[in-house]
Amino acid sequence: MLAGLRLLRDEPLLRAMAVLMFFGVGVGTLLYNEQAAIARLYYPGDEARTAYYANIDLAINLITILVQVFLTRPLLVRYGVGPVLLIPAGAILLGFAALTASPLPMLVAVVQIVTRAGEFSLAKPARETIYTRVDREIRYKAKAVIDTAVYRGGDLFFVWSHKFLAAFGSATVFAAGLAVAGGMTFGAWRLIREQEKLPADPR
Repeated sequence: MLAGLRLLRDEPLLRAMAVLMFFGVGVGTLLYNEQAAIARLYYPGDEARTAYYANIDLAINLITILVQVFLTRPLLVRYGVGPVLLIPAGAILLGFAALTASPLPMLVAVVQIVTRAGEFSLAKPARETIYTRVDREIRYKAKAVIDTAVYRGGDLFFVWSHKFLAAFGSATVFAAGLAVAGGMTFGAWRLIREQEKLPADPR
């Protein structure tokens, strides 16, 4: 763990990865928690609310499978990780901007589908691809710190942030989420820049 933390301190690539992870978790946490509040408001019955969530999960899984089968590999092979990281980030920025203006349950569902399907089918494969081009110390020590400490720390931070922001209404939560999505996009841009310095052959 200490070796991973030292690498995170010293390596610009890992700092960019940590920023992307921290704010990416923030986007998901704010959206998930506010979605729950909106669903309780618009769908007071358990059956209707369960159907709402089930349809979202079904759409996420179907879109993830289709994108992974038909788009992820061709995009990575032809264009590298850049577009594969920036496409989901841009979609999330647009989604949170729309939710800030109109936080309706169907729009929340669409943004949730785009956010999670984009993470599973594009952003995560792109991040994992970068780890195949670094040495063993980074791959097995720094990655563990980012995937645990940064991820769980970000989740905890944004859960409590949501509790504070929710007192001011959904529009405030999604406006803050827009800023968080901006941080995530910045992290993605920095990561793209830093990974370009890696050798093509990790050996």
